[in-house]
Amino acid sequence: MLRKKLLIYALPGAAYVPFIGDGDLAVECLTGRKLYGADIAPDRVERARERLPDMIIKIYDCNFWPFGILDEVFSIADFDAYSHPYAAFISFWHMADKAQRVVLFFTDGHRQAINRLGIWNKPDGTSERNLDIKRRRELYNFYYRRFIRPWLDSFIVQEDYHILREAFYLRKDMLYFGVVIEHV
Repeated sequence: MLRKKLLIYALPGAAYVPFIGDGDLAVECLTGRKLYGADIAPDRVERARERLPDMIIKIYDCNFWPFGILDEVFSIADFDAYSHPYAAFISFWHMADKAQRVVLFFTDGHRQAINRLGIWNKPDGTSERNLDIKRRRELYNFYYRRFIRPWLDSFIVQEDYHILREAFYLRKDMLYFGVVIEHV
């Protein structure tokens, strides 16, 4: 539902799907677009290629941009990483040509480590460890609004993008969110 709610704002252009797995989300939501995907698991890449035969899908560590320089403009990127989507997002951001408006999706599992281990692995790759109970509660309960959204705002504004629309939900320790961003 999150994807269907925001994909209506996507401009024409390619989609980037790191962590493509078997291609389930791509088949369901991105049919009809040129798609670039990657995953580190060869068997899953093979299954995604079978399901999406006309798409470009590589076996690759998705924390890094797998495609070099492309003559392609991306209007969608879906970082369904389960745990840490931000390294893949940062490499995409620095390497890909982006459309005037881009729809981005993220799956973030860091609230689990905050709650259970007292560790926050931040989007920029740094971490806070040995969190006391007060800090754990603050991070866990206000994770998206106070920490992730402000980080994303400050990151994309460096290239003159801003968030037009957003949607998010929490399920157990997981954060699922999407944003529609536009170049100012």
